[in-house]
Amino acid sequence: MDETALLTSIALFTLLSGFCSIVFNRAKLPPLIGYLTAGIVISNVIDVSETGMTAVELLSDFGLVLLMFCIGLEINLKKIKKQGKFAVLVAVVQLPLMVLGGIIAGAAMGFNQVQSIALGAIISGSSTAVVMAVLKSQNKLNRDHIDMLVLITIMEDIGQVIILSMLTPVLAGSSMETSDLVVLITTIAAFMIASFVIGLKFEVVPKLMNWITDHVPWETAIVMAVGMAFGMALLATKAGLSMAIGSFLMGLLMSPSRKGEDINAAIEPMKSLFMAMFFISVGMEVRLGTLAENIAMVLGVYVLFASLKTSTVFLGYWIGRQDGRNGFLSAVGLTAMGEFAFIIAKEALDFGVVDDGFYTSIIGAALVSMVSLPILTRSSDKIWNKFESGCPAFMRKGIESANGFREDLYSSIDSTNKRARKTLRRGMTYVYVDVLLIILIEIIFYAAVPMLSPVMDDMYGGGVHAWDFVFVMLNFVVLIPPIWYMVEGLRRLDRLIVDWSRDMADWSGRGRPNVYAEMLEISTFSVVAIVDLALIVIIPNPLTLAEHLFVAVAAVLIVVILICRRRKRRAAAMKSSESSEEERN
Repeated sequence: MDETALLTSIALFTLLSGFCSIVFNRAKLPPLIGYLTAGIVISNVIDVSETGMTAVELLSDFGLVLLMFCIGLEINLKKIKKQGKFAVLVAVVQLPLMVLGGIIAGAAMGFNQVQSIALGAIISGSSTAVVMAVLKSQNKLNRDHIDMLVLITIMEDIGQVIILSMLTPVLAGSSMETSDLVVLITTIAAFMIASFVIGLKFEVVPKLMNWITDHVPWETAIVMAVGMAFGMALLATKAGLSMAIGSFLMGLLMSPSRKGEDINAAIEPMKSLFMAMFFISVGMEVRLGTLAENIAMVLGVYVLFASLKTSTVFLGYWIGRQDGRNGFLSAVGLTAMGEFAFIIAKEALDFGVVDDGFYTSIIGAALVSMVSLPILTRSSDKIWNKFESGCPAFMRKGIESANGFREDLYSSIDSTNKRARKTLRRGMTYVYVDVLLIILIEIIFYAAVPMLSPVMDDMYGGGVHAWDFVFVMLNFVVLIPPIWYMVEGLRRLDRLIVDWSRDMADWSGRGRPNVYAEMLEISTFSVVAIVDLALIVIIPNPLTLAEHLFVAVAAVLIVVILICRRRKRRAAAMKSSESSEEERN
């Protein structure tokens, strides 16, 4: 490697990124924007040697590993468990809705399934660094509100790590054989389970790090910590995941150690240098000509992100019983795309899932969101005041009705005992998990059927469309259990919240089930069938109208068979009970 060219490139990259960061700092914007701008300038104005390109690629990988390692170190799971219940609530409300909204919008924009899923994953998070830098400089929210937003962004980071882990097989599936894809998914699952079991349950990493910091010099401990981060990144790549996932996991597992915060502080200067290289490399992928050609898409992605982020975070605050103004100001304060947008977009570009136009549009939209954030946060108070004063009467009445329903619901919950509230929270969690599972199943079938049907046709014949029909029927069957548990969970919640006795559903003294109990069971089957059919019809699939009708008829038959079997089992149980009673008499 040419040492002169290497030194020239590194000097150019660091000085230019530093200069751009100083310029944006004068506008009270974070250094991240300066790094991206430097990368765009380098790729479009300066002729970089091959040695320089190799250097920035290598150093950017170092930056990605250290960035994700430090993000993991900043997450205190015990603190989140004690103080972050509201942040968890907001995250679990808005993250799935953001991903789902991105998938729907991507399909409407003409993207294929994998690209739509990637878009949903890209727009789902916010930037902790940008949000903190802007809000602290403006003093629009107090310290408690800013800390809560930081906790929310941390929960988003955790969620996006999970999303990226799930997305890796989807991205790789576009260029892999089915058997290889199955092996990849299995390996990823085993790696994640082993990491959490060994690291969190048995606390191997915190205990090891505590021993190291107690018995070796501090400088050596830092070297060991960084080495463990790169080692976990290597293991993640061997398992088929991004190196970012591995280093993040190591940071997360190491954070409970006694010196976790001190390790993070010691690594910070090194992380800042290499992180600059990572974002320079991201900016170097952007071509100004491509950016100009896709300016409409840039603005479209930004509007999609900003509108979804504001509405979903506001919904999370509303569900959490927070004041509307506080919810709106907080929601606007999170409208800056996160670092994971660049990581996921680059993964998709490297896998060949997206083209330069898509990637450039994402980077452009992220820059627009970061530059627009200070303007929006400064104007958020005025926007809310105008909305309150100019809100139409019918809309105000609807908002008051919704708030009244929310307060009645929470009052009913508060009136129950502690055990009932705990049962209620557990039941709501189960219902939420069921809903997420249903969404995940539909995403998997939506993305996998176009790839699997041709493979099955090549292996067994029968025609691609016939296999499409088989997979849609399989989709219907697979959806039955989670929908069933969701409906039953909602019924239990209804009984608990409203405290309504279902005495009519008890056995009557005439030796047969009460009619109301039978209607409850039939209704459950009916609701499951209706929801299942609605999902099959709504989610795009290759079936014709006649085939959809056939699926509906098959669903009705399944419901009737299940009802008959349940009635038969109940009758047999009743007969057995009567026989036992006669023998006793």
